[in-house]
Amino acid sequence: MKKLNQILLGLIVLTVFATSCDTLLDVDSERIMYPEDHQIDSPNDSIYSMIGIFTQFQKLAEPYVLLGELRGDLMDVTENAGLDLLEINNLDVTVDNPYNKIEDYYSVINHCNYLINNIDTAIISNGEKSLLKEYAAAKTIRAWTYMQIAMNYGTAKYYNEPLLTVVEAQKDFPEYSVSELVPLLIQDLEPVKFVKNPGAISLGVDMTSEKIFIPVPLMLGELYMWSGQYENAAREYYSLIEDERYVVNDNYSSTWLVDNGVFVGRQYIDYIDIFELTNREQITVMAGSKELGEEDELYNITIEDYEVLPSQVAINNWDAQTYYYNENVTTPGDLRGDLGSYIGSDWRLIVNGSNVVGGSNNMILKYFLMGERAEDAKAAILYRVATLYLRYAEAVNRAGKPNLAFAVIKHGMNMDALEVDTIVPRHEKYSTYTDSTGTFLDYVDFSNIAFDENIGVHSRGCGNMDRAADYVIPAFSSLADSILYVEDKIIEELALETAFEGNRFQDLMRIALRRGDPAFLADKVAAKHTGNEAAIRSKLMDESNWYLPKK
Repeated sequence: MKKLNQILLGLIVLTVFATSCDTLLDVDSERIMYPEDHQIDSPNDSIYSMIGIFTQFQKLAEPYVLLGELRGDLMDVTENAGLDLLEINNLDVTVDNPYNKIEDYYSVINHCNYLINNIDTAIISNGEKSLLKEYAAAKTIRAWTYMQIAMNYGTAKYYNEPLLTVVEAQKDFPEYSVSELVPLLIQDLEPVKFVKNPGAISLGVDMTSEKIFIPVPLMLGELYMWSGQYENAAREYYSLIEDERYVVNDNYSSTWLVDNGVFVGRQYIDYIDIFELTNREQITVMAGSKELGEEDELYNITIEDYEVLPSQVAINNWDAQTYYYNENVTTPGDLRGDLGSYIGSDWRLIVNGSNVVGGSNNMILKYFLMGERAEDAKAAILYRVATLYLRYAEAVNRAGKPNLAFAVIKHGMNMDALEVDTIVPRHEKYSTYTDSTGTFLDYVDFSNIAFDENIGVHSRGCGNMDRAADYVIPAFSSLADSILYVEDKIIEELALETAFEGNRFQDLMRIALRRGDPAFLADKVAAKHTGNEAAIRSKLMDESNWYLPKK
C-alpha cells in the first residue's frame, strides 16, 4: 500500500466539472482539460489514469455496503446510530444524506471515460497490446458503476465520452433504466471479454492490484443475469471459475469437535480467515489506505462507534440451520453466524493480548477482521469466490437445472457429485448423452483435478452436507416449482454466506423483479422492522420506493 500512496501523492487527478438535474459532477470551476494534450500511450500514463479512477472508486465502498445492507433485512441500527444511518434503515433517505451522492458515481464514470477515450490500445510491448488490459478494466468498472446508479436510483444518464467543461456536462443525455442499460453495457464489454485484468502489482503487505479490478467475465455474467439470459450468465461465471481454478474448499470452513457422537466444542473457526485480504477468496475489493490518515469508516461504524449490528432476522437465519456431523449426529446452528460473521455476547475476541469485541452485544465481525488483520489497507469486499459460485447456481437454476444449482450449495462442483445421476440428472449436465455416457455442457465441466477440492457452500458452516439426507429438493409436480424452491435456497445461502457485505438489497431486488413480485422484497425487509412491519411492507410494495432520491 505504500507504493499506492506514493503514486497518489504524486498524482494530479483528472479534474472534471459538470452539472445537471442529477448533479453529474460538482461544479466549482470552468477549467478545461484538452484530451489531445493527454494521450495515454505508455504504461506509466495508464497507471496514473487507473489510480485516478480508483481514488474515485474507493469512495463508493461505504455507500455500497451501508445502502445495500441497511435497506435490506440483515443489518440493523443501534441506539448509537446517527441520522444518516437511521434514514437508510427506515428507507427514508434524503437528498442530503452523505451516503446518497450520485455525483460520486458519475465521477468514476467520467474518469473511466477519459481513459477509454484517450488510451492507445494499439501499442505493442513484448508481443502484446500492453494497454488493452487497462482499457478493458476501465470499461468494466464503468459498467459496474452504471449498474449501481440504475439499481440505486432507478435510471442512469448515459454518456461515454469524458465531460471536460461545464458546457459539455449541461447537455441532455439519454436516461436508461436497468433493462434499457444492460444491453448497451453487454455490447460494450463483449469485444473485450477475453482480456485479462492488468498484471498484479504489489500495493504493500496487504494486497496486490489484481484485487481492485473486476474481471470482465464476472461483470458480463451479472449483466446477462439481469437481462434474463441465464445460460450466457452461467457461461461467463463458469469461464472465470475455470480460468482461475477458483474453488470453494474447506480452508474456510468452521467445524465442531465431536467425541463419540457428542458435540464438545468448536474445533476450527476458519470461516473468519476469509477476511484476510491476502487470500484467494476475494476476487474484487474496493480498497483504500489508512496510511494517509483516512478512517476505516466501516470498522468504526460496526465496532468503535457501534452504530449497526446484525438484525434479529440475520441471527435467526443462522440459528435455524442444522450442522451435520453425519446423518444421525446433528446440532442446531450455522457456524458462519456467531463467531463467524458476527460475535455474540457469549464470546470475547482477543487481539494482541487485549479483549477487543464481544461479551455484551452482537457486533458485526467482518470489518473488524479486515481492519485488524490488515497492516495499512481498508477494504470492502465486492466479489469473492463463494459469491461467484452462488451467482453461477442462480444462473443455472433459472436455465432449468435446479438439481445442478442445488449441488453447488450441498455437494460442491466436483466430479464425485456430478457423476452421480441422482444428484445431477443427465439432462441437466450433459449436452448429448446415452444411458451410460455423456458429454458435459460447456459450462458444467468441472473435471479438472483442481475442482476435486470443491465442497458445497453450505458446508462452510453446516458440516458434512453430503451426509444430510433430509437436506434435499422436495418432490414437486413441476419444474417451475423446483426452480422457485432452489432460488429461495440460493437467496437464503447468500444471507448465510455474504451477510453485511453490501449485496443484500440488490439481491432481493433482482429476484423480486424477476418474479414480478414486490412482496418478495417487501416481506423480507419488513420482517426486520419489529412493530412497524405493516408500514414498511406497504411502502415497499410500491417499487418506486426502492430507489434513492436524486438531487
